[in-house]
Amino acid sequence: MGKKKEKEKKPNSMQNNRSFYMTIILCMIIFMASIAYLIISFNRLISQHDEHLSSEICTLLTEKMNNSLRFMTDSAKDISEVLSAQDFKDLGDIYRKLSTDKRGDYVGIGFIDEEGVLYATTEERYEFRKWNLLSAATYDQDITISAPYRSTTIGQPVITLFTSFRYAGGRHGTMFITYRLSDLQDIVNTESLTDEIEIWLMDAESANMILCVGTARYAIGSWSNAYLSMQDINEEYKEAYDEWHKSMVKGIKSASLTYKIGKINYSQFCAAIDNMPGWYVVVRIPGNALSATMNTFRNYVLIFLALLLTVVILLIINMYARNRKENRKLEQLSIHDPLTGLLNRRAFDNAAQQLVNSGEPSVFIFFDIDYFKQVNDLFGHDSGDKILKTFSEILKSHFRGTDLISRYGGDEYVVLAKTDSVPAISRTLAAIRDEFHSVKSSDFSSTITDHTFTFSAGAAISPADSSEFEDLKKCADEALYKVKEFNRDGYLWYDEAVKPDYV
Repeated sequence: MGKKKEKEKKPNSMQNNRSFYMTIILCMIIFMASIAYLIISFNRLISQHDEHLSSEICTLLTEKMNNSLRFMTDSAKDISEVLSAQDFKDLGDIYRKLSTDKRGDYVGIGFIDEEGVLYATTEERYEFRKWNLLSAATYDQDITISAPYRSTTIGQPVITLFTSFRYAGGRHGTMFITYRLSDLQDIVNTESLTDEIEIWLMDAESANMILCVGTARYAIGSWSNAYLSMQDINEEYKEAYDEWHKSMVKGIKSASLTYKIGKINYSQFCAAIDNMPGWYVVVRIPGNALSATMNTFRNYVLIFLALLLTVVILLIINMYARNRKENRKLEQLSIHDPLTGLLNRRAFDNAAQQLVNSGEPSVFIFFDIDYFKQVNDLFGHDSGDKILKTFSEILKSHFRGTDLISRYGGDEYVVLAKTDSVPAISRTLAAIRDEFHSVKSSDFSSTITDHTFTFSAGAAISPADSSEFEDLKKCADEALYKVKEFNRDGYLWYDEAVKPDYV
């Protein structure tokens, strides 16, 4: 019968393996089809008009800049929320701590209290006066950002973020954090277009703009003016350029423009920065940079996807094999005692507690092999383990498959039988005792042949003795200890006061 089941199991396992590998092959087919479609789509995309491509790229880069600024503002908001939650009374103390233990990527950090007192370095106070930065600090908005300015401390362009927070039981203050503008420049820098693309931050009102990414590396961080740049544009496009700039002054969210400088076509795109009113990200890209860039990007994507597919498939196969093996082990180890194969303590307690709490009649029995330490000393620990296994097999043979049996720890065993029949369980305990007595010590030792193995047991009935699992366990444990007082080798019910010899 056992062989038949084993034979039935093998085809099942083979079928599962076949299904798994068929799934892998199907995934590869789908992936290869996707790559083929991707190549066709890329080729079609590359062949489209340069203006459309440049608009898409400019939009993505603009969103990237806005997202980068949003990340900075979110970080500032997080810090202000932490400060508000801690409700500091003395801004001087927290300023000194933050200024000496600076862990962020910011250049400087400080505070403005409700009375307008500025907690900042001497250099920062000077810059606040010079650039009128206090005008950007307001309690009416969650966060505001200053226009870019050159820091006297580090000699580089910076921006300062202002965000409100609460202190001293509800008073309003402002925290400021200063970041290098180069942090934004690095974020928006795109390696695939480094040699061609130009990105500015532009103040619409004055048309002043600062270069973030450009072909001339030495010019990055320098200021210029949009109207001066317009002088290089071919004459027929200057009016369109002027209209493009005027739309920014009017507050348009985004606008695109195409023009020529000499024989080169340019696409230019602007988008408003959410947290810097009046400021725009301006991206310019020549049309002849698009095709080469997209081809390079396509090739990198295809190589990356091919490598990724290979790695993913290898990992899936390896993880599938290991998980099947590990899951079988874990399933056994999580609920079974590794020596005897019985339920472990945690698994037994969970199952037994549910059964007892359900109110179904049951008997809880505590077993303890008598003088097991001496048994270990006489026969050795390896033989002691064999005796534990033997006792486990005896218990399993005398209780039903629906009963819960556990090695509770060491030489202690517990059983929860789904019955409240005292006579039936008493007969079972007597039979277990007789069978354990008959275990031959010669099976475990060639020198000790006259040792008799015994156990002590205490039993309690649910719900008669208790309808609570922990209390029922204590009742059985109390009966067990009463047996031990009467020289062991026997069993006793909780409500009995009979010596084990009479049981």
